Amino acid sequence: MDAVASIDRERLIADFMTLVAIGSPSRDEANVAAYIRGVAEELGYLAEEDDAAEIVGGNTGNLIIRVPGDSTKSTVLMMAHMDTVAPGHGVQPIRHADRITSDGKTILGADDKAGIAGLLHMLRVLSATGGDHPPLEIVFTVCEEVGLQGVKALDRRQLRASYGFVFDSGGPLGFVVTEGPAQAKMEARVQGRAAHAGLAPEKGVSAIVVAAQAISEMRVGRINERTTANIGQIRGGYATNIVCDLVELSAEARSLSTEELRVQREHMTQVLQHAAARHGVTAEVEWQESYPAFSLSEDSPLRRVVKQAMSELGITPVFGPAGSGSDASVISGKGIPVLNLAIGYQQIHTLEEWISLDDLCLAAELMLRIVRVIGEIDVRV
Repeated sequence: MDAVASIDRERLIADFMTLVAIGSPSRDEANVAAYIRGVAEELGYLAEEDDAAEIVGGNTGNLIIRVPGDSTKSTVLMMAHMDTVAPGHGVQPIRHADRITSDGKTILGADDKAGIAGLLHMLRVLSATGGDHPPLEIVFTVCEEVGLQGVKALDRRQLRASYGFVFDSGGPLGFVVTEGPAQAKMEARVQGRAAHAGLAPEKGVSAIVVAAQAISEMRVGRINERTTANIGQIRGGYATNIVCDLVELSAEARSLSTEELRVQREHMTQVLQHAAARHGVTAEVEWQESYPAFSLSEDSPLRRVVKQAMSELGITPVFGPAGSGSDASVISGKGIPVLNLAIGYQQIHTLEEWISLDDLCLAAELMLRIVRVIGEIDVRV
C-alpha cells in the first residue's frame, strides 16, 4: 500500500491541533498521556505506563505501546516526548494557509507534539491497512525538556527493540542526526573571606573577584567545532558594604568527543582552583554527567532505511551532528542504536514557533514509510 495515499491529511492536522491545545509542561503531561492512551485503546492497543512519574516527580510516567508485527524481524523503537517548555498552558493554535502557529502568547508545542501526532497517525494507518511491518514499540517520554529525565528513568529491560528512530529534531525535514554531544554540568563554590568593605577591606578576599578572574581566563563559548562551554549562572554577595565571601557558579560543557569533554572539564576546574589558590582561598568544583555522546557509523543499516524511505517520498536526506541533547542520546547509551530525525518544526522554544502543514503531513508519511521499508528489507543491527 502507498504510504502517501494512506495519509488522512485533515485528520492528522486535527489531531495535532488538539494535542498542542493540551498543556503539558514537564512533570504535568498527564492530560496528553490520557489523549494518547485513548487513541491507543480506540485502535485496540494497550498503552503501558512505567514508574517514571515517581522518579521524576511528575503526574504520569512514560507510555509504551506495543504493536505486533512480523515475528521474524527485530522489534523497532519509535519515540517522541510529551512535555513542552513554558509558556505551554492555554495554547491557541491558529491554522494559516500554509502553517500552524500559536496566537503569539505561548509556544506552539510542535516540539514534540508533531512527533506525537505523526506516530499516532502512523498507528491509525497500520491498524486500518495492516501490511508487512516489524513489531513496534512506540514510546512517549516525559520530562525531555528538563534534562531528559523521563528517558533516563525508562528501564531498558522493558524494551525488546534492537534499534530505533527518534522524531524530535528541529530544522528542515530531511535532516538526520547521526551524532550528538555528551553534556556535563558543573556546580562550583568559590569560598572567599568576608570583611567590612569600608573599615577593613584588606582583611577580606572577594569571592566575586576570584570568580571573575577565573572566568576571564576560562575557555568558554565555541571551543571548536565539536566542543562548547557556558557559564550559566553566578550567585553571591549580600550587601555593598561586605566583601563577598561566597560565590556559586553553574556551568556546562558539551562535546561530540568524550575525550575533549574530559579535557574541557579539567580546564574549567583547574582555572577556578588556581585563581582561588592565588588569593589564598578555595574553590570546590563538582561535575555531573547529564547524558552520553552518541554516534551512528556511516555503514549503519539505519541510514540505508532512512535513505530509501526519504527517496520514495522525494526528500533529500542530510546526515550530520547536532549540538543539543535529546532522548536519542540516552536511549543510545542504553544500548539501542537510534537516529534522530527532524520533523519540520521551526523556532522552537519561542512564541514564534511554527510548523508548515506540508511538513507536518510529510513527517507522518516518513514515519509510516520507514516502517514499510523495514517490512520489505532485512535490517540487522
